[in-house]
Amino acid sequence: MFKKALIILSLSSVVVVPSLATQVQGAALPTQEKATTYASNKKIRNATYGEEIWVSLTSPIPAGWVIVRTLGTQNLIRNVNGASYATEVEVLLASPIPVGWVMVRAFRGSNVIRNMNGASYGTEVEVMLASPIPKGWVMVRAFRGSNVIRNVNGAPNGTQIEVMQASPVPEGWIIVSSGGNSKVIRKVG
Repeated sequence: MFKKALIILSLSSVVVVPSLATQVQGAALPTQEKATTYASNKKIRNATYGEEIWVSLTSPIPAGWVIVRTLGTQNLIRNVNGASYATEVEVLLASPIPVGWVMVRAFRGSNVIRNMNGASYGTEVEVMLASPIPKGWVMVRAFRGSNVIRNVNGAPNGTQIEVMQASPVPEGWIIVSSGGNSKVIRKVG
């Protein structure tokens, strides 16, 4: 009896499964926008400075865009590519910080970021401790729970600067001495 039931079950699955597959193949799929990369997404690619677009919370954020607001399952992102030097934007804590931007203060559960792209040699700015340090910038001192950073891009060869121990050493610079809370770096090429 058991063998008979097993044979019937096996035969019925051979008949039913292909017929279900035929039904599924013939069924019209619901329309769904094809997932696209940002490089091919015209709305993102052709966006101008300041333009805002709603995206899913799980969506990756394109380079040069920040999260300015969240509502339900969506993030409102803003294009900051092309922003003028020293432009400030309030962003959510979860927002990526674009290259060359720094976090200057916390404000109502968010951060205010500033564009340091285009800063001249020697420019200093006070940043939050968690702020990224742009390429070619060094940490010169701590100040009231923050760091003061300086732009050393464009420094002449032979320039020496005393920086904090935790400071990055830019490409083309060497450490000439180190002790205590600081180190001295020199540009060599």
